[in-house]
Amino acid sequence: MFWFKKKGGKPKAAIFVDYEHWYYGYRNNFQMKPNIEEWLKELEDEYEISRLYIFGDFSKYNIGMDLERLKSLTKNVIHTASEKDGVDKDFTDVIMLDAIYRSVADKENEEVYVLFTGDAHFTKVVQYLKELEKKVVIYGVKYGFSNRLKSEATSYVEMPRQSQEKNHYNELILTSLNRLRNKPKTTVTYGKTVKSVSEYNHVPYEKVKLALDNLLKQKYILEKEQMGYRGHMVTVLEVDWDRLNADGLWTEAE
Repeated sequence: MFWFKKKGGKPKAAIFVDYEHWYYGYRNNFQMKPNIEEWLKELEDEYEISRLYIFGDFSKYNIGMDLERLKSLTKNVIHTASEKDGVDKDFTDVIMLDAIYRSVADKENEEVYVLFTGDAHFTKVVQYLKELEKKVVIYGVKYGFSNRLKSEATSYVEMPRQSQEKNHYNELILTSLNRLRNKPKTTVTYGKTVKSVSEYNHVPYEKVKLALDNLLKQKYILEKEQMGYRGHMVTVLEVDWDRLNADGLWTEAE
């Protein structure tokens, strides 16, 4: 269970998460998975979290794999699957909206409402909360975040943050290169690395290329000439694992 501790001087916050928006937005646009634990720790630094609600249709296999983990964070995981034909994603929005409106009638008296959603359906409830003098902070996934909703929020954050996306692609590259460390007969070149990481992880070629270029620029990875197996000089990649480890970009498995 995710224990919410009262922390003196911090405003009390209620959190409502549309996990479908987060999960599918990350998967379809960034080939990433939500790190809700990291996000909650960030919020705990700023707020006293009085309650956390997570909404989603977890009947599909992939998103359903996250259900037990989410239940370990809060008892308020609302499974919104409907057996009715023709019911779609909007059903989750309706249930989440109802929960937000009902929460206002409770006696928790939160000063802040944190919503994780990008849907314009939530514009009216944001306006309502602000009329009640609540601060409304909205997190939404890039490319699926309504501009109208952003304009109504007290403040908003687009996810993933640039640093999170950058770290994600760095990790994909380093994981791939690490697998090849004990394969001395494998020639690790720039082009092969970008192609293999992109295809293996089903991520955009250009994003992998940009991440690898940045690692080269920062000299975490170096290019050097060596004799190939056919007697030709080839340019290969050499990783400075010690420096990566020292700077916290890579942790050696025990």
